[in-house]
Amino acid sequence: MAFSMIGPEEDARRAPLNIVQSIAPRFAPISNLAHTPFELNGQRYASIEGFWQGLKRPGPVERRAMAKLWGGEAKERGGGVAQPTEFAYEGATIKAGSPEHWALMRAACEAKFTQHDEARIALLATGGRWLTHKVRRDSRTIPGAIMADIWMRIRTRLQDEEDAAH
Repeated sequence: MAFSMIGPEEDARRAPLNIVQSIAPRFAPISNLAHTPFELNGQRYASIEGFWQGLKRPGPVERRAMAKLWGGEAKERGGGVAQPTEFAYEGATIKAGSPEHWALMRAACEAKFTQHDEARIALLATGGRWLTHKVRRDSRTIPGAIMADIWMRIRTRLQDEEDAAH
């Protein structure tokens, strides 16, 4: 059967989508670098990257400054700061790279995908395709496989909610 009969080849083959800065524009809002404003615990963030890089900062003033950033600027400004072994967030001390750290990242991504329509639409547009996050230098605290799993779990929940609404 020709792929044209069952959709675009990458969809028909269910080829994995690597969610990185250079992804096709229709999926770009999924990226952590995308300008996808959201609020978490009373703080506004311009991007997941701004949230993520802000966790490396010890003080609230520095964190608020990072929260305003997105794209390459957030990545560059945060990239020069080493990830601490633990950090404080909302009164809790969280070990970097722990399941609690991953849960915090998931909470931020949940906020992004439920509050930002373009990001939610892009995530849902991936259908059932496997998502990956393979970058040049993988994170030691939230590896690409964990990040991709977070996106896919959120996508499944959003799909279930859409199905229930119809």
